[in-house]
Amino acid sequence: MCDPPPYAMQQDMQGLHRNPNRDLFMNLQGAKPLASSTSSSSPDDYSYPKPDSWWTGKPPVHGVCPGVDANGKITSLPLPDCEKGSRQSLLDYFDNTWTLTEVLFSGLMGRDVFLRSPWHQLRHPLIFYYGHVACLYINKFRVAGLLKEGVNEYMEQIMETGVDEMSWDDLSKNEMEWPDLREVTEYRRTVYNIVKDVILNGDWSFPIKIDDPAWAIVMGFEHERIHLETSSVLIRELPAYLVTRPAQFPDYHPSATDGSSSKLVTNEMVHFSGGEVELGKPRDFPSFGWDNEYGTRKLQVNPFSVSKFLITNGEFLEFVRAGGYANRNYWTEAGWQWRVFRNVHFPTFWVPNGPVGLHQYKLRVIFDIVDLPLSWPVDVNAHEARAYCAWKTAQDKPESPYRLITEGEHNIIRDAAIKDTSRGTARDFVMMYAGNEMSSNTKGDNKYNSNLAWGSQSPVDALAPSSSGIYDVFGNVWHWCEDDFNPLDDFKISPLYVDFSTPCYDGLHTIILGGSFISTGDEASIWSRFHFRPHFNQHAGFRLACGPNEGKMLPKLGTNGASVSSSSLTAEIEKQVNEHMLFHYGAKQDVLPWEQGPSSALSFPLRIARLVQDWAAKLSVANKRVLDLGCSVGGASFELAKKFSDVVGVDVEHFVQAAEEMKRDGQRKFSRKEEGKLATELIASTDSFVDRTRVTFRTADLENLCSADLGRFNVVLLEHILERVSSPSACLSNMVGDEGLVERGGLLVVATSSDWSEDVALPQEWLGGTVDAEGNEISLTTALEACFKGEMELQHREDMPMLIRESARSYKWRVINVSVWRRK
Repeated sequence: MCDPPPYAMQQDMQGLHRNPNRDLFMNLQGAKPLASSTSSSSPDDYSYPKPDSWWTGKPPVHGVCPGVDANGKITSLPLPDCEKGSRQSLLDYFDNTWTLTEVLFSGLMGRDVFLRSPWHQLRHPLIFYYGHVACLYINKFRVAGLLKEGVNEYMEQIMETGVDEMSWDDLSKNEMEWPDLREVTEYRRTVYNIVKDVILNGDWSFPIKIDDPAWAIVMGFEHERIHLETSSVLIRELPAYLVTRPAQFPDYHPSATDGSSSKLVTNEMVHFSGGEVELGKPRDFPSFGWDNEYGTRKLQVNPFSVSKFLITNGEFLEFVRAGGYANRNYWTEAGWQWRVFRNVHFPTFWVPNGPVGLHQYKLRVIFDIVDLPLSWPVDVNAHEARAYCAWKTAQDKPESPYRLITEGEHNIIRDAAIKDTSRGTARDFVMMYAGNEMSSNTKGDNKYNSNLAWGSQSPVDALAPSSSGIYDVFGNVWHWCEDDFNPLDDFKISPLYVDFSTPCYDGLHTIILGGSFISTGDEASIWSRFHFRPHFNQHAGFRLACGPNEGKMLPKLGTNGASVSSSSLTAEIEKQVNEHMLFHYGAKQDVLPWEQGPSSALSFPLRIARLVQDWAAKLSVANKRVLDLGCSVGGASFELAKKFSDVVGVDVEHFVQAAEEMKRDGQRKFSRKEEGKLATELIASTDSFVDRTRVTFRTADLENLCSADLGRFNVVLLEHILERVSSPSACLSNMVGDEGLVERGGLLVVATSSDWSEDVALPQEWLGGTVDAEGNEISLTTALEACFKGEMELQHREDMPMLIRESARSYKWRVINVSVWRRK
């Protein structure tokens, strides 16, 4: 019988889904050694300090691992030059990258901490990211042709794809049974040696260009460095007693402990006259870049003003003390719903140090808790940043309201050295300086808390300003921007990583610019364009801006909030749900009361489900698991449950909410529009012969699905999905390959209207409706075959009419292209 966990651990288990930073005792409870073993009789070989066997690459020793100084502290090397480098310089950068990851993770105090789910349940446990960065090297090397075989098929499947939660209440239960931690460590050791061999002996050469197979090598480095930063956030979200600052980790900025950060910084607005800005990284610039960095866009930026400094903890404390979190007037609708759902009263990394209402706080840094540094930039999400802007507008009453900075404005306020194209690669400071040189300002352009110059943030006035007089344009914390994450003109998807950017061109992800103290490599580059959902916590803050400029906005392919009840839905979303309820469940007399109407186009969800059932029976496909991708409000899913024992319906949250109500209650009220503002209330019901327990509904990123998350299926039905996603080919690629959703011998049924729109996807992403490079028209069937890469065989195709009632005298009539494919 196992010993019970220590009392402190038991207490902590009760608060697994509560932000530990909201309670100083919860953060510090128990002696740290208690967390380093799961029982008194069983030593934990993942306690701290880690044994020598922990280091699967170069140990963090001066003279052994690149980037480790004489004091044994590791920092980041400069971003490599892909044109003039050498194999040895690339190996040095890889060793630096790999060991940075292991130094960060060495601060976890025992096996249990690796397996602990984040308190917010929106990300995997840290064991996933410990293995994920290694898996990606293998998977991308195989895509590029640098490797023919994988190392561990199971590992490379379950640890391939991370989580991008659809909303702040889309709670992942993290019920995955993860591999033994020792197995993951040994997997990392094997991968390290493979990557090292490819770097030194692989069939590639300099220069490394975007379309070269060796691009996968540098992609692996920069992917790992992204997770260096995002994993540091997950560690910052753990109770402090479960972690410790590794001896080799960069020192916190001196102000973290010397008391100097308690001073308040006086902020002010600085005016700019605007000007023309050209966005986009040249394709021949000799450093790695993610696909969203390339392309071009010229902007005419109007006159504007921005705050000289990033908004500090001291400034944000005024907002907290003034009751800003309790005043709905300062919040957007989605922001307020998030605040209420999470019951938030102060920033996530602030730690109360006194009774409620006293507003005394400390600050959680990555591994420790320090006195709240009033002169450091505040870490908040975009909802909180916008609420502060609204509050500050009410206080100052400026000519135009305060808001977040735009991408165009951020380019205007940058240092002149960055804009000087004659400087070549020297424009990008991260290609010139290692972390230990980055903040010294010895060369005039190394004045940023970036590339791990320190292991924490720093006072906003600690370093020299840009030539424009603005401080921390890069580094310290990311800047939340007004812009939705968006593609530049002539954007091209990277064939090595087709789903890196495109799933996030959904109007629901917000651009962040400038990097943070722990941003390294490409993340710290002047070309970096990253993105997160507005409720997401990162090492991110903001500065005030005002003026007539607007951020680039995209159509919203969903919502960023939890509430989807009729009382709080936007009018457009409520209209969609009502139309789909009638489309899926409406009786003939409710949809089409006229005899002369196209009755053959009624009940499309039932007809497509029966087609799936018929073809599964005809080809003797097992009637076990079926995925209804694009299930909407669930009509086809329930029909499929008559024959299949396990039906999974996937769609965006407002449709899934309605489908869940149908599953729970067997019926749901909805409104049928008649004319103008007139409507009739109807009740939809499921067929009494359906076993509704066979059906499960869930939200997911429709372009980024994987069998590790959903499992594999005997049949997959794609209902009107290809027209709704920014990369139809990325969606289809999830069906095939080693981790394909469709089992070998299984069926894929594709139903599409081919109603392509530039509001949703760029023309080059369409599966038809355009011409190829030779001027030949692209047909849907040909495009589908190309996406399937020979793994699917066409069994049947037909045209199926579909009718959707919009109002009493207005209908949408379409002819749907339905094709049935069998996986070889």
